[in-house]
Amino acid sequence: LYLVFAQTEQGTGLVEGATCFLLTRDTPGFTIGAVHNKMGERLVNNAELIFRDCFVPEDHVLGRVGGGFDVLVEFFPASNAYAAASVLGVAEAAYERTLEWTGTRVQGGRPLLDHDLVAADVAEMRMLLDAARAYTYQAAWAADHRDHGWEPTLGAFPKVFASQVAWRVVTTALELHGGYGYMRERGLEKLLRDAAAFFHSDGANRSLLLKGAGFIRQAQGRSRPAG
Repeated sequence: LYLVFAQTEQGTGLVEGATCFLLTRDTPGFTIGAVHNKMGERLVNNAELIFRDCFVPEDHVLGRVGGGFDVLVEFFPASNAYAAASVLGVAEAAYERTLEWTGTRVQGGRPLLDHDLVAADVAEMRMLLDAARAYTYQAAWAADHRDHGWEPTLGAFPKVFASQVAWRVVTTALELHGGYGYMRERGLEKLLRDAAAFFHSDGANRSLLLKGAGFIRQAQGRSRPAG
């Protein structure tokens, strides 16, 4: 099942003239083109969608004709938290492997974790993970309780922060593993590729920061749009 947003009213923008459609794989005129060979997040397929004289019956319209943006807005609050949680899982996997490695790998007659510099790096990984997790939980709770805890930047910032944390945690894990971390069998290279996807997945980080900046300006009574 595919959720497709298409412009159905000429001369209007996304807010006024888009409609949301539900399409099945066998919809006449709808085909799947090239599936992209991505670096990471390889179980999440990204492909070219081709529409040629594609007819969609009226009962496949989600919401009202021209009301696609209203449907899209319903996804905004929770989608950022979903993305943040996904990349947080990547970071946690890197952290757990690092704990296991530094606790058992012996250098200088003692485990790596008993060396102060290594322990400080591991402590920073844990600190960043806890902060990103708390922010993600806050955004998820607020999305479910919009009348009580929702604040617009929660639809923009948590994924940005979680992706930055994940990149920092995974690259630190690579450093602490030494040469072994560079070997594919350890699996850190996969985590690195997956973490990199979230700089762009579910909204590019720069775009989300600008979106959040717009909310901040609006709250301060400034009407100038972000960008």
